[in-house]
Amino acid sequence: MKKSFLTILLCFCMVLLSGCSVPPQYGISQNMDGSVTQSLYIPFSATELNENGVDVATCLIISNKIKDIFDSNYLNMYNNFIIRVNTDEGLSAQDKIALIQGCPTREELKGNGQLSGISYEFNFASAIHYYYFNYGMYYNELIAELNKDESIVENGFFTNKKINKGQTIFGENQEFSQDNTFAQYITNQCSEVLKQYTTLSDEVIQTIVPTTYIYRYGTTSKRLHSDADLVRYINGVYYHEWNITLENSTREISTWQVTANANVWYALVLGCGIILSVVLILVYVFKEKKKKPQIEIIEPK
Repeated sequence: MKKSFLTILLCFCMVLLSGCSVPPQYGISQNMDGSVTQSLYIPFSATELNENGVDVATCLIISNKIKDIFDSNYLNMYNNFIIRVNTDEGLSAQDKIALIQGCPTREELKGNGQLSGISYEFNFASAIHYYYFNYGMYYNELIAELNKDESIVENGFFTNKKINKGQTIFGENQEFSQDNTFAQYITNQCSEVLKQYTTLSDEVIQTIVPTTYIYRYGTTSKRLHSDADLVRYINGVYYHEWNITLENSTREISTWQVTANANVWYALVLGCGIILSVVLILVYVFKEKKKKPQIEIIEPK
């Protein structure tokens, strides 16, 4: 998504080979303390490869090779991040130190790879750290981009609806993916490694490489709504999940927030207050009138 922390999905992420029924999963979560967690889990099925004649040792080589490819991408990204920080004239010396300290280190960018799956988890001190690291922009340019508001606002009588639309990370074109969407890049990289280290046919490879993905966005705000395929509530966090396919990697998704129309509600409250006051005054006057003593006048005969 674009132009809002709840919707900007232009961050860098990686998904590897999956032979499992569970698709690769990418997530971004906004935490209570303002920090941001970027996570990735890549299920890896050595069993499926083994069933197609690939021995366990080769499965391990394939897993490590794919991991190395994407670890290298993260390393290049980190190097570009450091160069950008050091040359950014929009940052003070203290700002540069804070940016570097609030982002993952070079070592933390390496994935945890096993035959059961490959995982990444990166922690950022704040949204700005997250954006600066992933967005590939200098500070002033980044702030200007984030301050753009392309939301669609639907004004109702009692409420206003602010809608953000865009693509998930899988539909984006990353700098390393050339003319492909990120989903296409993932599939192509997995296919190339399998072709290099196995004798599997193209038809078999197509059944093994990932063609479906899950994008997950977590927020502590219960005010955020979306057209997600599934919403989970776990430990105080609402996780919105979208199912993405290779053919539909540019699928548009929507998130929105509903807020009260303040002017209408203020007028309604004021009007109700006036009506209630009038009613109370009338009730008071009526009661006082009933309490007033009645004087009977008797005329002499």
